[in-house]
Amino acid sequence: MGFDISYHPISKSQMEEWYFAPLKALRDGDESVLNAFVESQGEEFFHEKYLDHMKYFATLDAEDRSEKGLLYGLPIIGGFFRDYQYVRGAAFSFVIERYSEMDRYRTPWSEVLPSWIPAPGNDLIEENYSTGIFIDSEHVKELLNDLDNNEEVHKILVELFGADNLDVFRFALQDAANTDSGLIEATEVMEVQPFDLNKSTCYSDIRFCDPRGALIYRDVALAQVREATGMTDDEIAENVVYQKSNYDIPDTEADKPDKKRGLLSKLFGKK
Repeated sequence: MGFDISYHPISKSQMEEWYFAPLKALRDGDESVLNAFVESQGEEFFHEKYLDHMKYFATLDAEDRSEKGLLYGLPIIGGFFRDYQYVRGAAFSFVIERYSEMDRYRTPWSEVLPSWIPAPGNDLIEENYSTGIFIDSEHVKELLNDLDNNEEVHKILVELFGADNLDVFRFALQDAANTDSGLIEATEVMEVQPFDLNKSTCYSDIRFCDPRGALIYRDVALAQVREATGMTDDEIAENVVYQKSNYDIPDTEADKPDKKRGLLSKLFGKK
């Protein structure tokens, strides 16, 4: 069924300010850090949604797998503050699985997380609705340089990402490099419905999701269905049902942060 992958630029200081510090205070019964931070944000900020998410993540058991719990909240919260990139199925985790030498760019989560959040059992993506690897700011710059100047690295990434998705990933690397930030890989923060982008959903702030990766996914999916069925794009939108299955999700809707719907027509309507 594949993975909806997103890449979130964030610095270690932003991790602390946006997520770790207010979350730790909440878990200790102190809402003042969170409330003061929210009050400092502008009118365009999704105050209520951010508060709801933070309060939800504060209830999670630190003994549970962090990549699907406390750590998974980090890229979701990061998406309230900075642009992030989406690609369908193109994960750097999968690059490392195929080519172990590419693991040199990964920064272990154990070196990044505060002591009260356990490191994942495996930094690489294993399931849907989870975090993947983290690439710190120095390794972001190293990977960006090697992507442009190392023929073997470029060849590996083109093979695993494809040329179009690699352009999106490179944009994410450049964005992170420009701000001395690292890059978090995550799954299903953004879930794209390729036959009707307006039905896509997002756990984070969808306004900060760059649409280019979703448009690539849409074009590929439509081309595959056209070739298989002979349908027009309008017929596909009307008759083809897109369904994801066989992934691990929370047991009830109440267990999941609310997704943000209804903004995609404006976002993905851009040319």
